Amino acid sequence: MNRPLKFRIYSPLNKAFHHFTVEESIAGGVSKPQQYTGLKDKNNNPIYEGDIVKYKTWTGSHDGTTEEHQTQVQFKDGAFYPRYIDDECEDSWYSFKVYDLEVVGNVFETPHLDENE
Repeated sequence: MNRPLKFRIYSPLNKAFHHFTVEESIAGGVSKPQQYTGLKDKNNNPIYEGDIVKYKTWTGSHDGTTEEHQTQVQFKDGAFYPRYIDDECEDSWYSFKVYDLEVVGNVFETPHLDENE
């Protein structure tokens, strides 16, 4: 996530706004915040940036052949992608080929599940 998540709260007692970021509000700064994608997997689990998902892609062949992959969800250029992002071969139709998403872990607790690491 490239943009900072900034918040403010109003204190009627002090009659002032208090500004903070997510990192500042967490004691100990445990990790970089991971944003909810707004999507759920096939089991109705919410998908967050940093989750490791198993998914299928259509290979483009006329016989309906699919491939299965497993990698982390990343945020880039205003969108979430369930795969390793390579600047040189981004497919603008990629999101239409991904289906059957299932959250199987995350980068903190189960990083070994990411096939790209």
